[in-house]
Amino acid sequence: MQWAMLSQAEIDALLRGALEVEKGSAEDGINLSDLIDRPAPIETPSKEKQDKNIRPYNFWSPNPFSKEQLRAVELVHEDLAERLTSSLPPHIRTNIRPRVVLTEQGRFDDYLREIPPASLFHMIRLPPLPGRMVLTISPDISWVILGRLLGGTEDRNPTTMEELTEIGQALLEMLVSLILNDIKAAWSRVTSVDPELEDSTTNQHWVQMVMGNERVMLITFEISIRKTTGTMSIYIPFSMLKPIADVLNPHVWISGKEERKPDPAIRRALTESIQEIRVPLRVVLGQAVLDLHELLNLQHGDIIPLNAKIDRPLPTYIGNQLCFQSRPGKMGSQLAIQIENTLSRPMP
Repeated sequence: MQWAMLSQAEIDALLRGALEVEKGSAEDGINLSDLIDRPAPIETPSKEKQDKNIRPYNFWSPNPFSKEQLRAVELVHEDLAERLTSSLPPHIRTNIRPRVVLTEQGRFDDYLREIPPASLFHMIRLPPLPGRMVLTISPDISWVILGRLLGGTEDRNPTTMEELTEIGQALLEMLVSLILNDIKAAWSRVTSVDPELEDSTTNQHWVQMVMGNERVMLITFEISIRKTTGTMSIYIPFSMLKPIADVLNPHVWISGKEERKPDPAIRRALTESIQEIRVPLRVVLGQAVLDLHELLNLQHGDIIPLNAKIDRPLPTYIGNQLCFQSRPGKMGSQLAIQIENTLSRPMP
């Protein structure tokens, strides 16, 4: 028996099934070289394979939430931007209109590398939700806000990145504390939260140690104050949103936005209870001015002239509101008044 060593090309031909090894030697001879040189059959992809949409999957930063859930979070922060438009101007003494310009997801440590080193990080909790989110305001906008808070009229935008002083940090913390009220109101359509500012720091290493490589959702607001344009960014970990994943959809947010119609039965009950409330009614007969000596010498039977005339109607008050004009009289054995007219506009 003779042994032959197959080359790699011959082995590939055998694996492709091009050689029928079961054939006997009496049959027509097989030319291995012809089979080896023969091109491999080209498989035509089936329609099922052609229709399959192959997408890359990032195992390091997967997307754990659907587009509907992310859209619900975006709607919450669009509402937050509208609220900040009306709540911040009285404090910084100028108009401001934030708007959401970017919504994406990724790893926090990747975003941290892009944040300027002079930025102030605000660590915010949203109990009862777990964990904490991070809020940052770009340094250019932070300096303009500080100038407005300190009474300045010129927009100061330093050419170099200066470190914030303790006073500057305290003022920005006060501004973020005001923003917390709007955050609470914006989230109220989805869930009830009680935001609280846990810490504010410029130490990126501390923030990185606290947040680690958390998967986060980034919401970026564009803020324009006079001639300066900057950003405010909020980083929300997915671990914080996970407990409310079931209610994170645009339909819940929109339905929560709709005003509730009043219940007719409750309205009727309130009207009936209001009608039973007692209110004071007083009629002013007239006025007189006395000095202290005359007031101390008043005795039983003395007559005090009033400035009112008997042919004029008397002002009649409900509480402290002048509502009617009336004339005095009697009903049986009791004193009474007869209302002559109702004033069209209540007078103080």
